[in-house]
Amino acid sequence: MSEINGASASGSFQDRHAAWHHEVERGRANAYGPLSATSMFWLTREPRTLPGLPGVWRADADGLVTVDFPVGSGVTSDGKPADGRFTAGPLTGTEGITLGWGDKRIEVAARSGGIIVRTRDPESPDRAGYAGTETFAPDGAWVVEARFVPRERAEVVIASAAGADRLQRYPSPGVAEFEVGGVPVALTLFGTADGGDLRAVFADATGEDLTYPAARFVDVEPLGGDRLRIDFTRAVNPPAAYSAAATCPFPPPENRLPVRIEAGELRPGIARP
Repeated sequence: MSEINGASASGSFQDRHAAWHHEVERGRANAYGPLSATSMFWLTREPRTLPGLPGVWRADADGLVTVDFPVGSGVTSDGKPADGRFTAGPLTGTEGITLGWGDKRIEVAARSGGIIVRTRDPESPDRAGYAGTETFAPDGAWVVEARFVPRERAEVVIASAAGADRLQRYPSPGVAEFEVGGVPVALTLFGTADGGDLRAVFADATGEDLTYPAARFVDVEPLGGDRLRIDFTRAVNPPAAYSAAATCPFPPPENRLPVRIEAGELRPGIARP
């Protein structure tokens, strides 16, 4: 690990970390953020009603969504009533739309090779009862410089919170190699090497006691050439840590590290050690 700006946790580093985490928490507790999800359903080719929602729903094999909403359903699309037959798509990849429904929103999106319908409610129990998430004490020693090793893979197949039979597929540009306590480790990366969207989905040995064991997410910053920076103090929990109505990806097997990354967000409900 490499230490940034001298002291392992200078006041300015701590202040920047606190400001960053405040924004993470604000987004998480947003009226329609991850804590607002109250239900999730997978559409089928056969028309069917969905508990608690108006309309008769179906999606064909290509991702074309068709809903028959009764007159006066209250559902809107772009602010206009969606009464009668409503269609969307075909939705592929991770494409989606959002419908209004009074104070609630209905998210319709392609996920894991299928189509989900997810309700978001500002009055959800998860949001109302949220007590916040703590982090490890921010320590600049966990801002790691890594070596980028190009290893393009058109498709990395990984499990997800969507269910045991709902695999997800992402391209990978390569891996980040670095050391933790003298132990060489590597993370398969997702996104593009120079597109500003590089990240890792990982888990580590702190999942045994302190962090969310299924996954954490961390952004990866290209520094030029084969150098990368990974600020593990900004590793965050996925939506699945807070809601059963989540479809987020889990790490590929090689990203389950045997070392302890004692940085970033803790498991919900765990106090800072």
